[in-house]
Amino acid sequence: MKIFHTSPNKITEISKSGIFGDVLFFANEAYFMTQAPNPVTYAMEISEESIINVSELYTESTIARISEYLEIDESDAERVLDGRDTAWDHNGDADADWYVQQLQAECAVEMGYPVCRSTDEQGVVYMICMSDKLNQLVEV
Repeated sequence: MKIFHTSPNKITEISKSGIFGDVLFFANEAYFMTQAPNPVTYAMEISEESIINVSELYTESTIARISEYLEIDESDAERVLDGRDTAWDHNGDADADWYVQQLQAECAVEMGYPVCRSTDEQGVVYMICMSDKLNQLVEV
């Protein structure tokens, strides 16, 4: 299946130092979340077998990281990881919510799935750690 990412600038490298680490967000169709005058849209091919739903995520290490970051117990952290709760439900802010999304994508990789499917304010979203995948982005 083909998914799409829109960037305010041409992507020439992937860095882990962004708001979401090396995670990029994709949708089923091109979208524009930027006021940039010339946004760049990318497509990427993924297989259904490469996707794990956020509701299926579970690793003790990720739960521990969420628990520590949000200062909540591990039961609540598990609810945040698998999307039953958000960081906002536990006194988190936008930065905390973005960090959790990064951890969800990283957890998917740890579980053997390169793609994590979730939902956000725009609908279905695919989160992918991109450090070794720059060559898979195709400008459209």
